[in-house]
Amino acid sequence: MSENPFEVLKEDMENEEVYLKVNAMHRVRVVATLLGSDKIKSQLIPYFETLLKKEDDEVLFALSEELGNIAQIIPNQSSCLLPLLEQLAGFDETVVREQAVKSITIVCGFLGDNEIANTIVPMIIRLASNDTNFTCRVSAVSLMCPLYARAGNQKEKIRQKFTELCSEETPMVRRAVATKIGEIAQFMDKIHVIQDLIPVLKQLCQDEQDQVRLLCMESLMNIAKILNSGENKTNILPLIIQSAEDKSWRVRLALSKIFADLAEAVGKEIADSSLIQIFSNLLKDIECDVRVIAVKSLVRFIKFVSPEKLNLIVPLLQLLSKDPFSQVKQNACEVIGQIASLLPKEYSQSKLQQYLIDLMADDNQDVRRNAAKSAGQFAAAIGPEALNQFVPFLKKCMDDPKWRVRKETMQTIIQLALTVKNPDVFNKQLESVFVMFLKDRAAEVRSMGLSQLPALIATYKQEWAVGNFLSKCVETLSKDVGSLYRINALYAIQQIAYSVDGPVAQDRLWPIVQKCLKDPVPNIKFVSIRVAKSLSKKIDNQQTLNQIKQAINELIDDPDRDVKFYAQEALQN
Repeated sequence: MSENPFEVLKEDMENEEVYLKVNAMHRVRVVATLLGSDKIKSQLIPYFETLLKKEDDEVLFALSEELGNIAQIIPNQSSCLLPLLEQLAGFDETVVREQAVKSITIVCGFLGDNEIANTIVPMIIRLASNDTNFTCRVSAVSLMCPLYARAGNQKEKIRQKFTELCSEETPMVRRAVATKIGEIAQFMDKIHVIQDLIPVLKQLCQDEQDQVRLLCMESLMNIAKILNSGENKTNILPLIIQSAEDKSWRVRLALSKIFADLAEAVGKEIADSSLIQIFSNLLKDIECDVRVIAVKSLVRFIKFVSPEKLNLIVPLLQLLSKDPFSQVKQNACEVIGQIASLLPKEYSQSKLQQYLIDLMADDNQDVRRNAAKSAGQFAAAIGPEALNQFVPFLKKCMDDPKWRVRKETMQTIIQLALTVKNPDVFNKQLESVFVMFLKDRAAEVRSMGLSQLPALIATYKQEWAVGNFLSKCVETLSKDVGSLYRINALYAIQQIAYSVDGPVAQDRLWPIVQKCLKDPVPNIKFVSIRVAKSLSKKIDNQQTLNQIKQAINELIDDPDRDVKFYAQEALQN
């Protein structure tokens, strides 16, 4: 085998396996480093020229990528790579073409503005004027956006060619223009956006292909951000109205996705006066997928609408909460929870509360789960007076056959408890639902309750922990035959131990754990050993510490090996 790195590369590229040639191509940067700039131009680039017509797309993609890496090795002479990259930018395979465009952009980073104007802009114009190969024109569109700002006195040529490509017969080119028109607008002066791009955008929004019209939606939003309120009302609002009534549901769906961003871009005045009515039509769309996305966007859209206009949304929420499609109802739950904090309390209670309660009993588990989550947001917005209405239904949700609904309900109860911070309200209304985690069938729900217990103890203090809550733990330990529930109660006692002082741990907690150390179930015993170890770190009384040590020591000879292991570990540490 030759020791010349270039010859080694050529030998590797003669292999019949494509993956080996791709691997060899990815080593080109090493070869280029060893060859130096002169041999890159005299040997490597001519060799790459010979590969263009015979290699597979995978190899050409790797070549396109590596040319960008070579540019970083020879930054001052990287323009020598442009003829090769220009050819690759016209290839049929999309990934090869797109990677070539990326590498051209890398090369342009090493060029001065004069070189951009004198070398790159003519190359873009050549690509854009290639009538035989539409892929060249697609690549030209992609290059215009990042390089327009540096085109100097050639900017007018790029603008002219960009607008010409809008009227292309080839749909793929029009799609590229529709995708990039919003991006190139960010680099243009506003006067050129209004004079040159807005007419193009209007034309594309009426294109015969729905895919072109669909791609215009993102550009519509980006251009709206550049214009002021009056310009948006004149130029963008008619296009929004037109798109909302488009015969293709895919276009309406694309508009629904960005509607909240559009509202932010055009401003509150237009959102209040015009967009809210347009959006109402999307929320009532005959296509269920459009309604799903529209309701999802509504969560953000309501933040850009004046509170006094939100009452126009409420009748639609009432309608959406009874939609036959479950995903619409899921998203409607979230909106109801959010909008309650923006509307007057009495209005929310009278118009939306019953609909949310009905959703908590829906046939679909995801709807019930979202409704349970929103019930917490709704109650927090209305205040403690709303808890009387929701707690019975939250309690019912804790008996739901689906554990995900119960988990979301538990999270809601915990958040309400931490928000209310009122011991009387918590003890009368929320505590009875919270303690249900002790006996829940699902480990996720039990873990949720345990993980949030320290926060609740910190909020409602030691008196609650060693009072009402501890009594529930003792009840579970004494009455429940299920070992999982009793283990959960023991872990809850361990959490209490972390937050109480030594005398309380000694007098109130140790007697309970001491009894559990003699339980016939091995799992109860080794969990009790862990809890007893936690108690010993809080207790200062030597006599009690000796009792704990003695009780654990008695389990050293337990027939269960796990109990023996944990007993030995506890005594060693």
